[in-house]
Amino acid sequence: MQQVGGDNLTECNSGIEQQERTDAHFEAASAYWKDIYEFGDVDATIYRERRSVVLGLVQKLGLSTEWPILEIGCGSGLISVALAQAGYTVQGTDSVDAMIKLTRQHAEEARVSDRVIASIRDVHNLDSFPDNAFSLVLKIGVAPWLHSLDKAVREVTRVLRPGGYLITTADNWWRLNYWLDPRYFPPLGPVRKGVRSVLERLALRKPSGASASLHSIREFDASLAAAGLEKIEGRTVGFGPLSFLGRKMLPDSSGIRVHRWLQTLADRGVPVVRSTGTHYIVLARKGVSPSGLSRGTKNE
Repeated sequence: MQQVGGDNLTECNSGIEQQERTDAHFEAASAYWKDIYEFGDVDATIYRERRSVVLGLVQKLGLSTEWPILEIGCGSGLISVALAQAGYTVQGTDSVDAMIKLTRQHAEEARVSDRVIASIRDVHNLDSFPDNAFSLVLKIGVAPWLHSLDKAVREVTRVLRPGGYLITTADNWWRLNYWLDPRYFPPLGPVRKGVRSVLERLALRKPSGASASLHSIREFDASLAAAGLEKIEGRTVGFGPLSFLGRKMLPDSSGIRVHRWLQTLADRGVPVVRSTGTHYIVLARKGVSPSGLSRGTKNE
């Protein structure tokens, strides 16, 4: 029993440390995320297309504006603001104070601050929100930074009302640009992490900051299903920037053309290509049991 308790404490401390590193990373990089959608490089192009796909899915759902939307990890608030401009009331949450300030700033500039309520929250613990509170939850770009994907997904499911929807993303373990670059080759990820850890303990390298995790499509789908979410559709978005040993192989103009060509193939369902985009985007639905109950909660 003591050993189990010690393991749980170690896991908890590790999670806290990872969250602190992640928060510090995004606090320092807040200016970058404020302007990312305006850059002209491959990364910014992919982020814009990811946002477009997400907003397109929301529009496709045609949800009533009477039900509030929750955006977890709202970042600089551009998606929350776009939804507010469409008439929705959005609870935008993030674990980083700088991001909450940017969300409020963008909401004020767009004159929708009355429909964007931004607050600091940790996705692993959403106790401030009641069960079945939202018809739609967005969790975009959050999964790579979680210390417990399963716990976060369970919390999201809890605050979704029966029949409600989740739009979420993962950084794809099968992303083509990483498999083509030995520096990022996914199967060697654990080896790279181990080497970094040894070098840090020997004081031969500065302690690393936050690092993003990759999830395979199958792994991510399984986590959603285990929490009681039914996948409706999924797709990958983004090809590039293509690099070798961390150095870009193409100028941005050429890289964007390659990305768009590969994205066209992926959207057409071409085998292999369709599963190797940078971001895996999923639309899922919280199920309703035949008795009208969903995971032990009354269907409202």
